[in-house]
Amino acid sequence: MRDDDDKPEDDYEVGYGRPPKHTQYKPGQSGNAKGRPRKSKELHKLIQAELDTTIPVQEAGREKRITKREAIIKQLVNRAIKGDAKASQFVLAHLEKHREVEPFAATDADDAALLAAFLGPNDKVDDHGNS
Repeated sequence: MRDDDDKPEDDYEVGYGRPPKHTQYKPGQSGNAKGRPRKSKELHKLIQAELDTTIPVQEAGREKRITKREAIIKQLVNRAIKGDAKASQFVLAHLEKHREVEPFAATDADDAALLAAFLGPNDKVDDHGNS
């Protein structure tokens, strides 16, 4: 038998989905106070952000600010100039890989004459080198 003293004051029934009052969250209290942990940044984004920060550099007797990315490139080119074979190879390979192809220039009068001589007297050549 139970005494009336053991029964909660508000006749709260404990059961499925109804935890005891003393274990429930109080108003304003969160079950996850710190929240979900933030996603860690990706390595390449951290490196890019760091390379985009500026640093002071002495150049031609004057101080100016350049990005760390520019400073690395300057050091690499300077090492290549001083004879570092690996730096030279890297710089030249990068230039060759990213070389822009110059657009075809229109032919001048000498080229048109040479083209006319090659094609023969029956073919006519316009100002743009087209027959």
